[in-house]
Amino acid sequence: MLGGRAHFNGITFATSTHVVRGKLLKGVVTTHVRKLPESRLLEAMDRVPFLRGISKLAKINWNLFLVVVVLLSIPWSWFVPANNASATISVWSVFAEYGVVLIVLIFFFKRLWQFHGAEHKAFNVYTSGGQLLPGLVQAADRVCGRCGTNLVVIVFPIYFLLSYVLYQIPLLLYLVSMSVSYEIFNWSSRRNRLKAVFKIAALIQKYIVTKEPNEAQIRVAIATLSKAIELDQDRAVK
Repeated sequence: MLGGRAHFNGITFATSTHVVRGKLLKGVVTTHVRKLPESRLLEAMDRVPFLRGISKLAKINWNLFLVVVVLLSIPWSWFVPANNASATISVWSVFAEYGVVLIVLIFFFKRLWQFHGAEHKAFNVYTSGGQLLPGLVQAADRVCGRCGTNLVVIVFPIYFLLSYVLYQIPLLLYLVSMSVSYEIFNWSSRRNRLKAVFKIAALIQKYIVTKEPNEAQIRVAIATLSKAIELDQDRAVK
């Protein structure tokens, strides 16, 4: 299982071969399955440290990955010349901007965070060996050690440090930051290191990026993860 992510109307779980997208529309749960892009290049990258993080990110959401690559490849400075006035922006104004963003994330993205909570609950039950029953999933923890929030908390300082060297090449800065952070995340997960980082990520998950899901959202999580597990088991049998 590669992982999962939440949407405003559902949840996605990805195996090593397929992506299962579950949706909730007018109370009805539907699932859609698509195969992950088959690429010898991506498969080769999966086996190489500092490249496997990029390949896994690309596999889970190929379209989003391509959009980010394109956006970061555009030389925006050609179209929007740098303004010296931007250097005079105060620290307090930057904090104010981030504060507004945080408020918007917490209060206006509630439905997304509920699906995110449902995703975590279902995944936690599955990884603990429990059955994906509504009652068990609803009672499970919303904080997940495999959440991308853990990776993001590592990415930010790495991105900040590397920006001093690679600030003129945004695409390379993005890819290198993700690659290095993924390796640190893998290493720390295996050796139980960087506990402080994961505690910060756990607090962010608990109080910002997850909310208690309702019964219908739990059903979406169960249906989506069950289908992903089924596909993963079929692949193992073959």
